[in-house]
Amino acid sequence: MKKHTYFLLGLLGLTLISCATGKNAFDKGNYETAIDRAVNRLQANPDNKKSKQVLIDGYQLASSYHLDLIQNYKSGGDNFKWERVFQEYRQLNSYYSKIQRCPACLKLVNPTIYQAELENAASLAAQNRYDIGKTALGDSTIESGREAFRHFRTAVDYDQNLPDIDNLMGIARNMGTVRVLVEQIPIHSRSLALTNEYFENKIIEYLDGYSRDKFVRFFTFDEAEQIGLQPDQIISLQFDDFVLGQTLIESKTKEVSQDSVVVGSYKDGDGVEHDVFGTVKAEVTTNRKTLESNGIMNLEIRDAYTGRILTQQKLPSRDVWVHEWASYNGDKRALTKKEINMSKRKELPPPNPQTLFISFVDRIYGQITSRVGNFYRDSRI
Repeated sequence: MKKHTYFLLGLLGLTLISCATGKNAFDKGNYETAIDRAVNRLQANPDNKKSKQVLIDGYQLASSYHLDLIQNYKSGGDNFKWERVFQEYRQLNSYYSKIQRCPACLKLVNPTIYQAELENAASLAAQNRYDIGKTALGDSTIESGREAFRHFRTAVDYDQNLPDIDNLMGIARNMGTVRVLVEQIPIHSRSLALTNEYFENKIIEYLDGYSRDKFVRFFTFDEAEQIGLQPDQIISLQFDDFVLGQTLIESKTKEVSQDSVVVGSYKDGDGVEHDVFGTVKAEVTTNRKTLESNGIMNLEIRDAYTGRILTQQKLPSRDVWVHEWASYNGDKRALTKKEINMSKRKELPPPNPQTLFISFVDRIYGQITSRVGNFYRDSRI
């Protein structure tokens, strides 16, 4: 049994050593991991023979592997081949950087840096994206504008000094942006005088924030009128109705008690005072006043040119105002902490209709923003 255990421990030890030196990764053709592990091991133990061999063989094979890929990409017909070439040179340069930071490694291999080749690949990759982006601008459609912007943005990742790139990105973003007019939000209530300024401001604030990194911009009626905007789409938000129900009051009375409560005291024959324990009782009346508000928001997005409805949804919502208080007769010590706190409250009248309306729209706000965000989800830059 002990021999078997020693064998397993030895096998485990050899496995861990192989992993640490990078031998396992090398045998699987994972040259990047193999070189990483070999370099790390040699930094800690410059005389490790397995790590030395892994680094020598790994760097040679890794270099050949990436250089072969580079030649294949260069001779191939991939539209974005220079980006592939860039990635391969960057990987080769990462090997160079790691080995340069390991004195023991430099005695074993002489790594090559491909900085000029990397910069040339980056320049060609950037120019390629730049040219494709300019071609896309010529189509003058929302989709081609978005396509052009994304090509320009990728081009900048490779070269930030492309001619007129900031202006071209601005033109592309403008071309790819959907302009949406947000109609004023009317309120139709059969019996209440309400204002929805709070709700409109909250919606406009959300839409402004939402559009910051999107190919979509939202305009109020006043903003659109000031710049003579012809919108692409129109958002209409309208309360089909907002109704307050009747105030309801529910009262419940119950008897409560607590055992083992000190109800008095007495002195024994020696004059020592003792507590007297007993049960205390009270009658508690709890009251719950509620006022329910209900409404339906009609959300509609339509094409501004044809009037075609792109999406329409009825969003119902409900809000209940609640106030609770209590009273009691009897011994206060029979009450729970919650009942004591409730007994300190007094009956209150319901809030005014405007306050209740604001509470109601706070509940429906999340539904609206979720639906609008989902509709324009494909407009991300």
